[in-house]
Amino acid sequence: APPVHIAIMGLEKVIPSLRELPTLQRLLTRSATGQHITSYLNLISSPRQAGELDGPEEVHLIILDNGRSLIQQDPELKTTLACIRCGACMNHCPVYTKIGGHAYGTTYPGPIGQVVMPQLKGMASHGELLNACSLNGACGEACPVDIKLPQLIRSLRNKQQATGSTLKVESWIWRLWKVIHTHPKLYRLVTKLMGALPFISTCYPKAWRNTRTPARPSARTLHERLKHSHQKFDGQSKEPRQ
Repeated sequence: APPVHIAIMGLEKVIPSLRELPTLQRLLTRSATGQHITSYLNLISSPRQAGELDGPEEVHLIILDNGRSLIQQDPELKTTLACIRCGACMNHCPVYTKIGGHAYGTTYPGPIGQVVMPQLKGMASHGELLNACSLNGACGEACPVDIKLPQLIRSLRNKQQATGSTLKVESWIWRLWKVIHTHPKLYRLVTKLMGALPFISTCYPKAWRNTRTPARPSARTLHERLKHSHQKFDGQSKEPRQ
């Protein structure tokens, strides 16, 4: 062990006693990697005592608040601090699995990062993380400590709207999306045009295109694919459709 041991941990890592530690350790490893027990665990209770052969000569524990007390005061969002950092929500998040952790640009990525970082650093700088969610609910189902992540993300989105933090351009985009998707003929026309435009794949941000292959629009729309599949089914079926 080094002569001076300095540990830094968040305020939410404090537990009542050692009796709770085995439960948390088993829950963490099984939810993160599927192991029964962790492969590494060091318990340091104090500096090296007289007669002991190993251990640091000095122990310093720094408990970091950094906005966590404010989260604790919110009756709804305080459940965020129950996170054990197992990563189960990330493993089940379709957005995270596609873009990776570095795309979030924060210490905590994935679904839990979308909830934690806007609270710790503010909506102005990290509120955009809330948009990296399709609200499919997989993260909430996978969470071993039952944090209602989908509900918390929606709650923070509502606060974002109430404070006016949402970009005006984004608001207009969603209004246009609503108009297009509420008129079937307009929807078919727009999707047809978007699929025919050759430069759509270059509209991705450069940071994305540097490390990933942009998706290309399908040559056929969803309606065309469904129509073709129905025709194929009718041609192969020996019995008349009901």
